[in-house]
Amino acid sequence: MTTIEDTTATEELAGRLFAAALGTAELLTIHLGQAHGLYRAVADAGSTTAAELSTATGVELRYLVEWLQSQAISGLLTINGPEIGTARFALAPGVREILLEETGPYYSGGMPAIAVAAGRAFPQVEAAFSTGAGVPYAEYGREAVTAQAALNRPAYVNSLVAEWLPALPDVQARLAAGARVADVGTGAGWSAIELAKAYPAARVDGYDNDDDSIARARRNAVEHGVSDRVDFEVRDIGELAADGARYDLITFFECLHDLAHPVDALVAARRALAPGGTVLVMDENVDATLAAPGDPVQRFFAAASVIWCIPQGRVDADSEVIGAVMRPARVHELAATAGFGTVDVLPIEHPFWRFYRLDP
Repeated sequence: MTTIEDTTATEELAGRLFAAALGTAELLTIHLGQAHGLYRAVADAGSTTAAELSTATGVELRYLVEWLQSQAISGLLTINGPEIGTARFALAPGVREILLEETGPYYSGGMPAIAVAAGRAFPQVEAAFSTGAGVPYAEYGREAVTAQAALNRPAYVNSLVAEWLPALPDVQARLAAGARVADVGTGAGWSAIELAKAYPAARVDGYDNDDDSIARARRNAVEHGVSDRVDFEVRDIGELAADGARYDLITFFECLHDLAHPVDALVAARRALAPGGTVLVMDENVDATLAAPGDPVQRFFAAASVIWCIPQGRVDADSEVIGAVMRPARVHELAATAGFGTVDVLPIEHPFWRFYRLDP
């Protein structure tokens, strides 16, 4: 027999799943708007009709009318007029900051690409649950690179130099004096580029094992005028010190938990440090101990680990990938095993990330 309490829990879960389906559908319609430049075109026009927007963007009118209707109903566009075909549309409040201002503190334009990338790779992820195989990052498509770069770039632009590095005053001083930096898992290069812009005397090497990411990083460095002091290379972390380079600072920005061999990566980093050098790890701000059910942030990390982090990290047959739920005690354990003498959790407040300083 179903009790009142059981019915309440069932109804709440049904509502939650519907909200999840709604959110996924709306993310995909947002991605369509981004892919075809529709939000930018609406912003540039101030207000527009479907026909005007079709002419400006080249998007077929019938599809565009349906998209505009969904955006108005979802509250992402305002509508002035009773008929979709003749009404005028404009950006709703907040949309510019969330979807168009790519370096603004509220920019969230990378989220729709997560849904597209995960969907592209999902048949392989599903199969991997039976085979135990990994799913290469490249199988998630170019949207995976876009999503990760877009989600992290605002934090690098607004917080890396202004808020995070002040917690490391000795590192700041070395950067200003001309430190050499290795940015491991650099992706599209935005963290390395911000370091180079802030510290013109520093030399930054960005490393990633993804060709598309490094190609984008090189273009971004040229566009932002720092290609003379930032170098991007496709390189495995195990080869970090292969050319004899020694670094004053080595960063792992949101990537240590994805690596197939995290201890080996930290060993390579320790060996590549110059005397007095430091490793800075930024990783997910997960709870210190398991709490179930978790809050929305913890739920996101846990789900992302299943469909994103673990499949990508298990491409190596002998993988020891940890996944997004890498708790502080595990970081301390990894660092100690890799030979680091001290591990400090830095006093940096952030809803999504925790920061660790590792010294030999």
